[in-house]
Amino acid sequence: MRRKGLIAALLAILLLISPGGAGLWSGKAAAQAEIAIKVNGVPLSLSTAAFIENGSVLVPLREIAESLGAKVGYGTSENGAKEATLKRGERSAALTIGSTTMVANGKSVKLAVAPRLLGKVTIVPLRALSEALGTVVAWDARNKLVTINEPEELPVIGTAAKLKEIMQSVSPNDNIYYLEGGALEDSKDSAQADGGSAAPQAEGSGSGDYSQTNVQVAGVDEADYAKTDGRYIYQISGSQVLVISIADPAKPKLVTQLDYTSENGFVPQELYADGKRLVVIGGQSTYGYYLYDKGLVDTAEPVAQASNEAIDTTDSSSLVDKRAIMPSIPTRSLVKTFVYEMNDSGMPKQVRRIEQEGSYVDSRKVGSSLYVVSNKFSYYYPVLDDGNTVSPEAVQSFEPVYGDSAISDKQLSLPLSDIRYFPGSQDSSMLLIGSLDLDQPEQKLQLSAYLGAGQTVYASEKHLYVTTTKYVQQSGNSGTEQTQIYKFRLDQGHIVYIGNGSVPGTLLNQYSMDEHNGYFRVAVTKGNMWSSGADTATNNLYVLDENLTIAGKLEGLAPGERIYSVRFMGNRAYMVTFRNVDPLFAIDLRNPAKPVVLGQLKIPGYSNYLHPYDENHLIGFGKETVLVSTGEGMSPDSATAFYQGMKIAMFDVTNVNKPIEQFKEIIGDRGTDSELLSDHKALLFAKDKGLMAFPVQLHEIKNKENLAPGQFPAYGEFTYQGAYVYKVDLKQGFTLRGTITHLSDEDLLKSGQYGFDYSKAVKRILYAGDTLYTLSDSMLKANNLDSLKERGSLTYPKSAYPDTAYPGGPETLPMPMAVE
Repeated sequence: MRRKGLIAALLAILLLISPGGAGLWSGKAAAQAEIAIKVNGVPLSLSTAAFIENGSVLVPLREIAESLGAKVGYGTSENGAKEATLKRGERSAALTIGSTTMVANGKSVKLAVAPRLLGKVTIVPLRALSEALGTVVAWDARNKLVTINEPEELPVIGTAAKLKEIMQSVSPNDNIYYLEGGALEDSKDSAQADGGSAAPQAEGSGSGDYSQTNVQVAGVDEADYAKTDGRYIYQISGSQVLVISIADPAKPKLVTQLDYTSENGFVPQELYADGKRLVVIGGQSTYGYYLYDKGLVDTAEPVAQASNEAIDTTDSSSLVDKRAIMPSIPTRSLVKTFVYEMNDSGMPKQVRRIEQEGSYVDSRKVGSSLYVVSNKFSYYYPVLDDGNTVSPEAVQSFEPVYGDSAISDKQLSLPLSDIRYFPGSQDSSMLLIGSLDLDQPEQKLQLSAYLGAGQTVYASEKHLYVTTTKYVQQSGNSGTEQTQIYKFRLDQGHIVYIGNGSVPGTLLNQYSMDEHNGYFRVAVTKGNMWSSGADTATNNLYVLDENLTIAGKLEGLAPGERIYSVRFMGNRAYMVTFRNVDPLFAIDLRNPAKPVVLGQLKIPGYSNYLHPYDENHLIGFGKETVLVSTGEGMSPDSATAFYQGMKIAMFDVTNVNKPIEQFKEIIGDRGTDSELLSDHKALLFAKDKGLMAFPVQLHEIKNKENLAPGQFPAYGEFTYQGAYVYKVDLKQGFTLRGTITHLSDEDLLKSGQYGFDYSKAVKRILYAGDTLYTLSDSMLKANNLDSLKERGSLTYPKSAYPDTAYPGGPETLPMPMAVE
């Protein structure tokens, strides 16, 4: 008996530790004992049990294929390995036994686990295969349930009558203008090729050692003002894009200028560069007036009154006073994307031009797949013909326009039958997502339109999340704000709508969101930091499952404050809130159902951006603050925090229950600022080089000894702008190695107390090989990476940038407690 018991125990252990142990079970009852699977709501019975390995659920190939209605074929590869091919409608997948590469719809996909044989049964990763065949897969960890469904189909608007019904239910808010006239014509020029013939290079080719854009998620590229591939620097300067050869750092050479002056007001905003192609994204707007009897009218066209008396369109007062309800307004905005192939000499050749209506929100590039998000503002109406129907002109103006040079040189419109809406949405604006695979030039643009705007974008390698703020009316005149979340799967240059959810409160920026192990985490502020009682602000963190249902939450952090920065790092989150002091919260997310605070650190100042140094240290970039009494004592109600100079802090969270501020550096005095505080892409960080650099606009107070203690904080005078270059490590913290400016001594003498020639403001710092490059709108400087000694420079042609660049100065982030 003892021997039989020992054997049974050993078999049980083997089943637990063997990756394929679950596959040893037989019988349908045993197969359903651990993991349940439902396909379109119907339980799926398996003869061989599903099991988990390396985070993937593995199942028998033939049974899952049959449940999805896919046809299966078997064969042998050239090297003798067994292959399986599946076909489901227009979707296909091919797997090889023992290989972690699956070919899905013609493109290679990396698998977490290779397909294999258990006896005579082929076992495959369930999610990867099912999604390749076009379904939506969700994992419910609590109930050990896998659900496989067809993509959710949102309702379409379809008809003018339905459009009228939807728009009548939408709160007008500030949309007081009524649409009546027809759509204004925009440029319909076909794409023009620039430069010589292209000879594509391998992706990421170049010197092999160069900086890349500071992005939120590894593997998900974000567009920026400038990029390098190690051989060239690609940079926006005013209305042009410059391509600069850095083969000889002592003599940087301007290869070409991409001029968009013929594009009727197009302004490049961001770009991508991957070594073989350049992608430029920007915006274009047309302007007009709303006239009572004509609707929206382009100011470039003659306008006649009802009495047939011509109106001089150069006299804006006659239009505004007699016939228009407002001054000139944008009547149509377009996001344009230009795709260029790069040859060995750095000359770009335009190969594609994409247009989609709306204002640019954000974009992401995952491999060769590009996703561009825009918002189309729709003027609230309806305007009715004969009091019953929406006019054809109004429908035409509502339908978004788009263009794709791969299919037509004309501008097209997306009909109502292709525009979907989120039931219950309160927004009359439209969310547009343009998707394409840059490696598939024959694949036309997929333009997806949804009634309901988007504000903030987060993307993982697999999903795109777009959020917007929704006001929820409560009793009386009171209400609360919610963050509405829309989830899409990124599907090889297409998107698939997955679903939506919501959480109470509003988020700060993209870093308030994160996806990890199938869960979506979001940090929000609910309420008003200036209110008291039930309406006072609280800061909350929510964990949502794959269906965007709240699975766990942590509420009530730092009442009376608001979130200033968030960073998710695996199973932890770090949150900075602020009112008078800066609490840094360390939050444990190992149990998604129950996030808990592990520790907190209260210090003066705040961090606008948190950057990981390693798993136990992070760097905060923000402002130092000082408390000034506005009454008796220094209580939160009798003192106000005023920001001072820029602050950098190294936080040690090795003992996560007691975080400490290990090092601190203060730059300048009140007024000092950095683009980094509002744009994470302005940071250059390379831990292996001990390198950290970012632009700084320095303000300093002269004669500080004359300042009386406790008096109203004084602003410093402008004294410098340029790159601050640091050595950073865990022994000495932050060591300033030097600064690099594009301002001459004469420029500094000409500068005012608060400003300077902003065309020479350093905006980005890059490195390639042993050279550090600083970039402004007017020039490039090359400095030795070790000594910071100048090696060369390049002054751009004056035509590349405006005479007065950024007349208002660099954009800064408003600080509610620190602007007085």
